[in-house]
Amino acid sequence: MNKYIVMLGILLMAALPLLAQDAFPRGQVFGGYSYLSVDTSGLSGRKSLNGWNGQGSVNFNKWLGITGDFGGYYGSPNHVTLHDYSFLFGPTLTYRTEHVAPFFHALFGGNHINASTKGATGGNTAFAMAFGGGLDLPVGEHFGVRLAQVDWLRTQHFSTSQNNIRLSTGIMFNFGK
Repeated sequence: MNKYIVMLGILLMAALPLLAQDAFPRGQVFGGYSYLSVDTSGLSGRKSLNGWNGQGSVNFNKWLGITGDFGGYYGSPNHVTLHDYSFLFGPTLTYRTEHVAPFFHALFGGNHINASTKGATGGNTAFAMAFGGGLDLPVGEHFGVRLAQVDWLRTQHFSTSQNNIRLSTGIMFNFGK
């Protein structure tokens, strides 16, 4: 009987490294630079805005999490000052390995755009959704680099649809492994 207990103990000890491989961050925070190519619905061609993108994610397991995504973009194309803000939420799927973590997300929420020129100001808040993904590179247990994130950001301002493209890069902070 004792030899079976010893064999069971050895098997359990041998399986411990496999359990460690399933470690994943319970929470992640991303922040960095973001570029937005804005669709003007044919009014004046695409416009380029620069800004920031931030995300907070809670991971339920190694591959599924929920993300809150926030962005701010600014520019003055054609003497019109534009401010664009997005606030989106949704699921994120991640394939985590030791060296890379590609991810995909579907985010839904809102977008607020504000434009001003020569003393006139106008704004609109509308439904928005973003579909995309990117590639995170772990640089240790608590840090990483988001090499790239690419999203199709669809908005619906002033009764017309805009098909925007968003590119982001920055740093990641991981919590609670």
